[in-house]
Amino acid sequence: MVPVIFISGGGGLAPSAMSSLDMGAHIIDLLNALDPVAMVAGKREFSFGEDVLSLRTYEAAFPVISSNLLDTLTGENLDGVQESLLISAGEMTLGLLALLPPIAQQEYNLQRVEIAPPVARIIEKAQELRESGADRVILAYSCCYRDYLSFFDELDELLHQGVIDLALGKDEHLLLAEHRLNQMHPAHIWITEGDQVAVVNLSLNPAADSVLTEWFADSMNDYEPDPAVAQLVEDYLDRLDALLSQVIGNMNAEFSTYQTDVRTVENPLGNLLADVIRQHAGADISLINGGYIRGEQEYRLGMELTRRDIMRELPFRDQVVLLNVTGKTLLAALENGFSQIEEIKGRFPHVSGMQVVFDTAQPVGQRVVSVKVGGEPLQLERSYSLATRQFLATGGDGFEMFKDLGPLPYSGQVTRLISDILIDWILLQGDVAPRIEGRLTNLSSD
Repeated sequence: MVPVIFISGGGGLAPSAMSSLDMGAHIIDLLNALDPVAMVAGKREFSFGEDVLSLRTYEAAFPVISSNLLDTLTGENLDGVQESLLISAGEMTLGLLALLPPIAQQEYNLQRVEIAPPVARIIEKAQELRESGADRVILAYSCCYRDYLSFFDELDELLHQGVIDLALGKDEHLLLAEHRLNQMHPAHIWITEGDQVAVVNLSLNPAADSVLTEWFADSMNDYEPDPAVAQLVEDYLDRLDALLSQVIGNMNAEFSTYQTDVRTVENPLGNLLADVIRQHAGADISLINGGYIRGEQEYRLGMELTRRDIMRELPFRDQVVLLNVTGKTLLAALENGFSQIEEIKGRFPHVSGMQVVFDTAQPVGQRVVSVKVGGEPLQLERSYSLATRQFLATGGDGFEMFKDLGPLPYSGQVTRLISDILIDWILLQGDVAPRIEGRLTNLSSD
C-alpha cells in the first residue's frame, strides 16, 4: 500500500467569524478529524498571541512545526511547537521543515519570540535532519509568497544545491503580486487557489535522482465530504448561525472589501470604521490598517447587514486605544502605512478627521505629499488625539512610533471589542451608506 502523507499548510486559526469567538480552537478540532502528519505554524497562528498558539498545540493530535522560531524567555522554540519532524514513508525517512516569514514579527506584533533568518536556519536544520536519518528533506512555507520575496532566490537555490529536496507553499493571493513562478526549480511548488491542494507523488527510492516524480493541483470541491467531518462542520455552523444571524441594519452603498480594495486605496468600510472609533474615543483623528478588514465581501444597495458580516470583516479581537501623537509622529505613521502598497500589505492606513495626499512613485519614507487635519495643514510640533486599535498602538505592522506613547483614558471608555462597537453603531443608525470622500489621494494612481 502506498503511504499517504497529509501536511497542513497552516494559516487556519484566524481570521474567521468563529475564530473571533474561540481563538481558532474549532480549526484544531477539525484538523484532528483529518489526521495530518503535521501542521505548519504560519503567521496567522499568532493572531491571538504566542500563548494562545501554545495552547492550541496542546489541543492538537499532531505536531505543529516552525523551524526558525525562538522564544527569548527559554532560548528554545515556542512551547508546544517543534523545529522539525522525521516521517517514516515505506523504506524512506522524510524530514520536514517549516518556515515562518520574518515580517510576521511586525505584522503580528510578536513580543516574546524572535524569527531567525530563514536561509541560514534551513541550511542548519536540513543538515541536522540528514544526520538524524532523513533521506529527503521537505520545506513547507507558511503563507504568503510575497513575504519571502527578498530571499526567495536563495531558497530556490537550496533546491539546486540539494540542501532540500522539495518545497511546498500555498497563497491564493499570489497572482496579485510580482512573482517568478516560471523560473523556479521544478520541485519548488506553489498553488494559488483557495480550494486547491498540491498532490505530490514522491519516489520512495532513496537512491533516485529526485524525490519528485510528478505533482498536480487538485480541487477539494470535486470530492464528496467525509460524513464525520461534515457533521463536525455542520455543528459549528449551526452554533455560529445562532449567534450571528441577527440583522443589524441595511447597506445603502455599493463597494467591496477584497485585499486590493482595503490595502491599496481608500475604502468605504475603512472610512466608516475609522469614523466610528474616532467618535467612540472622542479623538481629533483616527487611523486603522487595511489588514484589519478581512471579509473580502461585496456589498450591494439594500443588502441586509448581520452580525456575521461584521464578524467576518473584523475577526481579530481588538479594542480602541486613544493616543496623544505629535504631527511628526503621525507623519511617520502615514509613511509606514504607504510603504508597502506594491506588496498589498496590511499596514495601509484608513483615516478619519484628515485628508492625505501621497505619491507611490516616490521612494519609501518620502511618499506623503500633504496632510490636513480638520481642514488645516498638519503641524509637526502640535499634539493630536488619535484613536486606533490596540494592535497598532503597541507597534504592530511597523507602527513602532506608537508603542512607547502609552494609552490615554477617555470618556465612556470600555473594554469592548471594536467589532461590537461597530455593531452597536449600526444598530443605532439602521441604514448605513459609507462612501469614498477623498480622504486618501494617490497622485500616481491610474
